[in-house]
Amino acid sequence: MPRDDVAARLIAALDQGDDVALARLLSDAVRMVVDTGDDTGGSEQGRASVIPALRTRRMRHPDASLEPVRVNGGPGLVLRRPGGEVVGVLCIGVEPDGSIGDVWLSSAPGKLTRWNRGEPAEG
Repeated sequence: MPRDDVAARLIAALDQGDDVALARLLSDAVRMVVDTGDDTGGSEQGRASVIPALRTRRMRHPDASLEPVRVNGGPGLVLRRPGGEVVGVLCIGVEPDGSIGDVWLSSAPGKLTRWNRGEPAEG
């Protein structure tokens, strides 16, 4: 799968609640790191842990839309509320085989400041 296509496929799988599609996108040893800016963040390892963690994080803002963006020069997603507020940025690490090997989610308000000023921040 093309490197940039991975973001669109991830959006489709999350929006459709398709765990099979998510499993196909993620490497066996996928790792997810969540930076919330407080002690509610953390990390998950492996498909069986990352898939429900992604769904749970997505459902915290059911009215928000996922949009593909560039983050740190690579594919990523932004979670944007209807009024335009960015409530999360997901950086996607793509493995040589095209699967997702790592995801880094930032939902720390202080780290989203530039995204919310209308200046897409790289990272």
